[in-house]
Amino acid sequence: MKEWTTDLMERFEMLGATDVHFVPNEACVRIVCRTNDGLCEQEDVELTLYRTLVSHVRYEANLKEQNERIPQSGLYPHGKKGMRVSLLPSRQGDAMSWRFYRSTVSRELALRTLHDQLDFDWLADQRHGCIIISGSTGAGKTTMLYSLMHAMDEKRIISIEDPVECTVPNVLQLELNEKAGFTATRCFEEILRADPDWIAFGEIRTREAARLTINAALSGHVVLFTLHAGSIDEARLRLRSLGVEESELAVCQRIIHLERKGEDVRCTVRNLQAAIKVGS
Repeated sequence: MKEWTTDLMERFEMLGATDVHFVPNEACVRIVCRTNDGLCEQEDVELTLYRTLVSHVRYEANLKEQNERIPQSGLYPHGKKGMRVSLLPSRQGDAMSWRFYRSTVSRELALRTLHDQLDFDWLADQRHGCIIISGSTGAGKTTMLYSLMHAMDEKRIISIEDPVECTVPNVLQLELNEKAGFTATRCFEEILRADPDWIAFGEIRTREAARLTINAALSGHVVLFTLHAGSIDEARLRLRSLGVEESELAVCQRIIHLERKGEDVRCTVRNLQAAIKVGS
């Protein structure tokens, strides 16, 4: 099964897929890939074979069988970077998604995407506050996050990830493990005692995560995180929906918004305070 799984991954990567979705129904399992050109259907998989695939992936990604009726996510070992796996329980069984992370991260990539040395220098000079990287699915948020961490090699950076998708030299990368009690709250408590210059926190999805990042920034640290949003205005609204008060948005210094058009990524850097005043 491992050999067949590897063959599948290599086939999807050759298509340029960033995400692969397995959608079970009563007769078979649909496979849908997302590429820069949009969604494309692949050949269906027979249900029995798919269930064996899910069991194999679950085992390799350290996802427990007894938790099969709740959503789970993990990292499947694949090459140097691995593949992110998520499982969603549905009426027909587990709906599985794969996400490939193939991008090369570097200081040069961060500079090229930002388009402006002044923006990069401003980021490097910050001593406190939130820096937000926003964008829709596949825009390059994770790549920008890792590239900025890679570029700031003179700083002490600690990242909180779930899971770690790419190893960055000179960055202390911590992986959450809720089963072992190493939650985001516990992680932030310990990190604040470890003298970081920057804290990087993957994607903000919950009110708890939003509260933790804002509190860390208010304590005098730079906190870098990603946020799923279609525009800068939507990013502001998402923060408000996650419980961030208007007054607390003052700690959010800059927003880097990414938009993908085919192979090209458009980057907009905005002073979030200016965006708040315009949107008020």
